[in-house]
Order: sequence, then C-alpha cells, then structure tokens
Amino acid sequence: MFFSKHEINRIPLLIAKSFFRKYSTSIIVKTGQEISRLGFGSYRINCKVDEYKLALKKAINSGINVIDTSAHFESGESEKVIGNVLEKMMNEGSVSRKNLVVISKAGYFESIDTSTLPDTFSKINNKSAHSISPEFLQNQISDSLARLKLNKLDIFMLNNPERMLKANNKNYSMSHLHQDIERAFNYLDEEVSIGRIGGYGICSNAMAIPTTSDHISLPIILEKIPESRRHNFVAIQVPFNIFERDVIQRLSSQNYSLAEYSKQKDIFLFTNRPLNAITGGAIRPLVNKCVDTDASFEEVSNNLANKFQKLGELEIELNELFPYIDFKLSSKFIWAQILSENLNKLSQNYFATKYYLEKQVKPDIINCLESLSDYLKSNILNESAKNNLQDWITKYHAEFQSLSTILISYSYLNLLHINNDLDSIISTVSPSLYFDEDSPQKPYSPLSVKCLRINLANSLIGCTLVGMRKLNHVEDSILALTLSDNDITAEYLEEIYNCLQ
Repeated sequence: MFFSKHEINRIPLLIAKSFFRKYSTSIIVKTGQEISRLGFGSYRINCKVDEYKLALKKAINSGINVIDTSAHFESGESEKVIGNVLEKMMNEGSVSRKNLVVISKAGYFESIDTSTLPDTFSKINNKSAHSISPEFLQNQISDSLARLKLNKLDIFMLNNPERMLKANNKNYSMSHLHQDIERAFNYLDEEVSIGRIGGYGICSNAMAIPTTSDHISLPIILEKIPESRRHNFVAIQVPFNIFERDVIQRLSSQNYSLAEYSKQKDIFLFTNRPLNAITGGAIRPLVNKCVDTDASFEEVSNNLANKFQKLGELEIELNELFPYIDFKLSSKFIWAQILSENLNKLSQNYFATKYYLEKQVKPDIINCLESLSDYLKSNILNESAKNNLQDWITKYHAEFQSLSTILISYSYLNLLHINNDLDSIISTVSPSLYFDEDSPQKPYSPLSVKCLRINLANSLIGCTLVGMRKLNHVEDSILALTLSDNDITAEYLEEIYNCLQ
C-alpha cells in the first residue's frame, strides 16, 4: 500500500483518532464537541522544564483532546508552553485544531502593588486582586489567545469569581457579585458573536457547596441569563475527588445535586483536583508512587534524628560560647526544639510542612542570621571571636537547610505510607481496582489510577481535568482510561465513599 505525502502527514492524527475511540467519551451538549473524559490540566506548567512539553504532546497523541489552562497559571507561561506545543504539532499535521477543546480562564490578577488598581478590581491584599469586568476580560482573552497562538478559545471561564467577596477596598456583597457576573456574561456574549470564544462558563471552588458563605448558586445565575442567550453558557468546573464529593451529593434542602442540575440544563460538567483533595483542613495528594516506604522511612527517620541533634547542639553552643550576644537575639534560635516538638503535626501534612518551612521558618532564620552578621560588624570583637561566630552562622544555616530538606522528605514518606493504607482499603472494597504485582500494566502511582477510575465511574462527570505535568502522570491517566469500564458499580462506589467518611 502506498500513501501520498498528504496521507503520510496525517498518519499520526489518524492513529490518535483511532486510539481516542477506544475510550468512553463525552459530548459537550451545547457545542456538539466530543471529548475525552480525562483532560490535560496545566496548573503548574512553565517554560523552564522540557518534560512539560513532552507530557502535553504525549497526552494529545494518546487521545486526550481537552486542554485546560488559565491566564494566571505561572504568570502566563502555562499558555505559552501549550501554544508552542500546539503550533508545532499542527504544523506537523499530528493534530487538528478542530479535534481539540482548549479552555482558558481569567479573574486572578497579581501585581507588585494593587493600590493603584481601579475599583472594578476587588483587592484581596497588597499583591493580589480579582476582576471580571468586561475591560479586564477583553484584555485577558486577547493575551491568552496571543500566548496560545490561537484565534479562538473553545471555552472561556470566569475563574473563582466568589473570591471577589474578599475585597478589602470596598463593600462587596453577593448581590454585587451576581451583578458583575451578569455584566461579564453580557460581554462574553459579544465575544462569542465575533468568534473569539466558542462559549463560556464558571470555574468555582464554592459552587458545589451550598453551605459555604461564598457559595454562588448556579440556578440563580441561570435565572439572570435571558433564555435566548443561555446556549452560550456551556460549562462549569468544580473540584471533585474521593474526599470532596459535594458536586454529586444532594442536600436535605434540595432534591438534586449540582451534577444532576447541570445535566438537566445541558451545562457540561468539568471537574478538577482529582488527585489533590482538601480534607481535614489540609491538602492531601492522592499518590503512592512505587517506593519501599518502610525502608526509606526508617532511613529518613534516623537522618532526621541526627539533624535535630546537630541543630540543637549548635543552638546550645550559641549561648555557651557567645554569652555576650543580646539575649533577645540569641533566644530566637530554638528551632530544633520547636520543630521536634511539632514533628507529629508536621508529618501529617506534606504541603503545609513544605510551605511552613520554606515560606515562614526559613525567612525568619535568614533574618536572624543577618542580625547576627550585623552584630559582628557593629561590635568590637577580637579576631578569634569574629571568626568563631561567623563559622557558627555558616554551620547553622547549612544544618537548617539540611534538616528542612529531610523533614519535608519525612512528611512526604509519611503521606505515601498513609496513602498505601488507603490504596489497600479501596482494593479490598472494590476488588476490580486491584493491581496484581505480576500485571504488565505498572502504574507510577496505583492509588492515583484508582482514584481516576473512581471519578470516571461517575457518569454525571463529563470530564475530569488531571494535572499532567510529567510523563508518568500522563501514563497513569491513559492507564485509568484504558481500564475504565463498568466493573465499578454504583454499589461499589457507595461502599468506597462510605469507608472514607
């Protein structure tokens, strides 16, 4: 069989299309687009890491045709990466624009100083604000299209508009928010008519939770849209994972869930954060990549104990060898005691621990060490005392850095250990989710694949957006799609959810 040059160029696209057909798909009712039930989420993608580009290319070539981004993701770099990859793939003929659904969002605004922003912005703090004003949206859509190198966004979403209720520069009520959403939609209708967007929607962390103070109601929003223009409001996006299930749950005060209501109104339901749950007031990554956690945990625990001891010895040494230092300054170096006493809490929350150490403790220690350096310069000390104190400063900084790294690893390994237990529980409740050790299909993170399959078993969820920055994230997502079937019955789902109460 011989192929023309045109046919040869289309072979990768034909392969991807054939592969795509192996999986269950969804239809965006108001646009008629057929999409994969898992989409490429690009929250932390930037231009610095080549693997991000490879991951996106692999996802598209594997049949994933939904790409979700936002104007503020990595200050626009997420869109730039996506634009560069899509441009290259389309030029090569390995993907067709019409087979892709590209979603972007706007609302967040970061600035060195928000004090000069107009009142159309809700100023959250000195460096962060939020807006859905027509003028802001127009600029954001233009910037997004330029970075993505596209003429049209398939769906454009207002990103967490409820955040505007936190305004500290003006009185801003739910009534004001509804008025601004209505005004934004009126403007977006114009964007649909000129062809820069195919439709619009709302991405919200609060829409699925009627009991929260910043809840925005989909029925109330729909009431404000004229019947003749409701076809432009095509989708919503909310969190959904094995712990956060609000979108599929009915409250006693209503006889439908948000998922049921949106389906009834032909509003497509995207969900996000399938593998990053907020539970118990903390972020819990649903991952248990294949490592020997017992052996690693023991090794890290021993290293951590040694580092606590060394840092503690340095803190005692500061008071014993340098008694002339102001007590107000020297008494601040008690981090070995503080961190060791709170080790249990720190080990329970990987993200919080990482943030606490890197964004709070480390800057505080650096400030204190700089104060010690200033003390060296401003006080008359003999050469030996100066050298000894400078040597102590250098050692303390190095030991804290080492302790911080090990403590973060300790917290992460503890997370993996807890998640291994969760993995076992899910496999016990629903045996069809179990991975045999001899299986040729080896997931990077067995728990992640199980959680994605559980999401896919919920027929009311149109498309789950998965963070796929890395190749192994894409491979796990493809595996979840491959294994997605009818084995996870409604009864199994209920049992899984009940065991997580």
